[in-house]
Amino acid sequence: MKYFFRGRFFTVLVLIVCFLLGFMLSVAVNGHTMPHEELVGVLVSPIRTGFTWCKNQVTDLFSSIAQYDELKEKNAALREQINDLQQQVNDLHYHKVQNDRYKEMLSITDPSYSFEYVSADVVTVSSDGWSGSFGINAGTGAGIEKGDIVVCEGGLVGKVTEVGLNWSTVSTFLDPQISVGAMLLSTGDVGVTEGRLDLKAKGQCLVRYLNKDSAVNRGDQIYTSGLGGVYPKGLLLGTVSEVQYEDNGLSLNAVLTPAVSFESLKEVLVITNFSEDAQ
Repeated sequence: MKYFFRGRFFTVLVLIVCFLLGFMLSVAVNGHTMPHEELVGVLVSPIRTGFTWCKNQVTDLFSSIAQYDELKEKNAALREQINDLQQQVNDLHYHKVQNDRYKEMLSITDPSYSFEYVSADVVTVSSDGWSGSFGINAGTGAGIEKGDIVVCEGGLVGKVTEVGLNWSTVSTFLDPQISVGAMLLSTGDVGVTEGRLDLKAKGQCLVRYLNKDSAVNRGDQIYTSGLGGVYPKGLLLGTVSEVQYEDNGLSLNAVLTPAVSFESLKEVLVITNFSEDAQ
């Protein structure tokens, strides 16, 4: 018998009795709730609490899923905006590089000119070689007209001598039919370029009618003079390779080697309009 009072069953029984006594005492004091209703409430309340907790967890889970989907859509939209902005930055950088390069092509000693121009790719070469003429892939559709001036990064190339809707033929200033007003940068003396077949084969031309007393030397740079208004002043033509005296002794001639490497031309600018800004 003594083992009964020491066993677990007896302990559990004591706890149950204590619980019932406490419960009955609470009923007696309050007196407004039926014992079996209170018992049901005591037993059901933890279940309801657990159920409410589970419901809240499930609700939070679905809410989190909905928020995740919404955030995912927003992130996708933001990534698309970032890609668009990056593309705009890339485009701006490309255009800046292009504009800087075009400005370098148009860099002249006289900054008072403003230009309108069209860029074009070199696509064909004439049968007489680069020093004669070549074709570009832009024409009247881009606003190009016969007689427009053509330049590249090195300086003056020539002018447009034929033009179609989407093509043009450019003749270099080495062509015997083209003459350009020229000026020695070192002395300010002026002359006129003249193409000759023998020099054209060497990729050169003459600058004629220089002052016979001009202190011209090999390596001197020659630019367009701007006289006559056909070419803007200050486009680089090339350098003096040789000095010759006219037979009559009244003037000097300079053999000019172009600054432009015609053989390596890939892209040119066609000046469709230029004007000298008022000072």
